[in-house]
Amino acid sequence: MEQSDQTILRELQRNGRATIAELAAVARMSESACFRRLKKLEDSGVIENYTVRINPAAIGAHLTAVIFIGLANQSDDEVMKFEKAVAKIPEVLECYLLTGKPDYLLRVAVKDLEGLERLYATALRRLPGISRFSSNLILRSVVSQTNLPF
Repeated sequence: MEQSDQTILRELQRNGRATIAELAAVARMSESACFRRLKKLEDSGVIENYTVRINPAAIGAHLTAVIFIGLANQSDDEVMKFEKAVAKIPEVLECYLLTGKPDYLLRVAVKDLEGLERLYATALRRLPGISRFSSNLILRSVVSQTNLPF
């Protein structure tokens, strides 16, 4: 990856709403060259999408938890069923397949403890193939970033 691409990506991580003119100025290139580079970064999958970060507490989701899930069986079919089902749960912000035990880590956001209990009762316990799960409440965020280092 060329230095100018890294400069564009760093600026977009800092300001996802930057215009082509602003990106071109930071990368010290013409707007047309910057547009071509940006399009290439998008087309090649380096830039997957543009999004906004929302503060969960600001919209009423005051409780965030990390949930560890173990599967009874790691067959391809069971893993696929579990992953498809967990992807449909709106409260699940992130889901990661892990090495070792447990098998998965989920980060969820709910309104309160009652919301977490409802999530367990109505969705999590019904996920296919689960043998065990445990959770930890997040007290506060120490580091929360999406920017990748270059």
